[in-house]
Amino acid sequence: MFKSKLRPIVIPQTEHEKLAGALAFLWGNAQFDRPNIDFSSFVAGVELHDRGYGFMDTAPLLETAEARWLQLTRQGFYLPMADPSADLIIKLHLKRLTSYDNSAPRQTLLAEMASVIENQIAQYQLDQEEFLRIDRITNFCDSLSFSFCFEQPAQGTINVFPKQGSDAQIPLHYAINGGNITIDPWPFTVESFTGYLVGYQSQGYPAVPDPVIVPYRINKKPA
Repeated sequence: MFKSKLRPIVIPQTEHEKLAGALAFLWGNAQFDRPNIDFSSFVAGVELHDRGYGFMDTAPLLETAEARWLQLTRQGFYLPMADPSADLIIKLHLKRLTSYDNSAPRQTLLAEMASVIENQIAQYQLDQEEFLRIDRITNFCDSLSFSFCFEQPAQGTINVFPKQGSDAQIPLHYAINGGNITIDPWPFTVESFTGYLVGYQSQGYPAVPDPVIVPYRINKKPA
């Protein structure tokens, strides 16, 4: 869960995932190609990228002990899924997160993940390079949503591959100020869009949920 830096509310991982999934669902235009896999698999994989936490989780991001984080990450990595493409998107995301630290327990898990992923790619004859390119998009959607869920000003840049058949990368930038999010350049099918997440008052959570609507609006960077 995310503890707001603005007020005493929390936003569960499932809501964070919902925003990431919305970004994936709207991905694609003349400048940014959609991934070369089933689009439903792409959206499902990006949305469920942190599936190990479950509904209304109580593990605060950036505060959870390493052992607990590893348990949740391993749990998410091994949750069964019938769609091997969506599952691989999730597995690559969790492997990337695990690689951000060089602790011995993480390195052990990282080696285990690499072996499982290699076998899955071979078993289902998946295009590894395509899924590594998709992981850049997952990283962008996750990073934007991650920053937004703390309810504080933030910005970030992730390099993505905009065109199929090209190794050219482009820096994709987001900036968050309150409920307003700007993205440059614009990678979506629509000109702008609005939505909301459901947070909860910290007091009583999760035993007695007291919901709070957290709206957002995503726009192009002004010219």
